[in-house]
Amino acid sequence: MKIEDLRKMSVNDLKSRLVDNSENLQKYRFQKSIQQLEDYKLISEMKKENAKINTILKEMLLDEVKNNE
Repeated sequence: MKIEDLRKMSVNDLKSRLVDNSENLQKYRFQKSIQQLEDYKLISEMKKENAKINTILKEMLLDEVKNNE
């Protein structure tokens, strides 16, 4: 998902997406270990999306703290 689309999402949506991605990442890693995963690129894409979501959540948190000062 593009970062612009992620920025438009609410905090709760981002957190739920992060949980879903983490579960899917765990499934992909398991499938890779038993050699059932055909597209290994899915793992790196999921990790990158999780990093984007964590970055956006951190930015939102810092923005909120800055606005409260």
